[in-house]
Amino acid sequence: MKTTYIDIIRHGEPEGGNVFRGRTDHSLTARGIEQFQQRVQRLDCEWNTVISSPLTRCKQSAELFATEHNLPLHIEPKFAEIHFGAWENRCIETVMAEENISQMWQDPMNFCAPQGEHTAELQQRTLIGWQDILKNHAENRVLLVTHGGVMRVLAQHLLELAPNAMNKLSLPYAAVMSFKVIESEYQGEQQQWVSLVSMDGTEL
Repeated sequence: MKTTYIDIIRHGEPEGGNVFRGRTDHSLTARGIEQFQQRVQRLDCEWNTVISSPLTRCKQSAELFATEHNLPLHIEPKFAEIHFGAWENRCIETVMAEENISQMWQDPMNFCAPQGEHTAELQQRTLIGWQDILKNHAENRVLLVTHGGVMRVLAQHLLELAPNAMNKLSLPYAAVMSFKVIESEYQGEQQQWVSLVSMDGTEL
């Protein structure tokens, strides 16, 4: 039997304001750096490795933390945020005023922004990354630094939530979800048992 712990943390507050950020590569604000630091201090865990989205708002804190604690850092594109296509870096309020975006909330797994990435595609690549973690970092504790969209599609699949339920998860900047994955053999077949150990969506 193998037990692996994966703590998934959203990046802190980025520069750029209230926009559809997606792949737009903004840096963190000073407050965003502080939010991340506060959250990992609250977790107070002994990690073996850090994995990060390649986008600066994740990588910036991941690099600082990995260097400070002398941990290996792996940059993984599979955990990048969804691409919002024509909505990238546009003010959310402006887009909402011009277009009907209700599908994003009501039927998120079938959502795709104009010229953007489909939510199902985001989930597919994210789950491949998840299985890579379990394969390459089994029996370790991993800190995964990523995005709100990635966290929602992972939670939807791993916890078998109704698709629209994933939008009811409170995931402010530096929110965290901690999972335990037990891999064992049952009746001659390999099984995975996934548990949500804790979740902290308080504002920092």
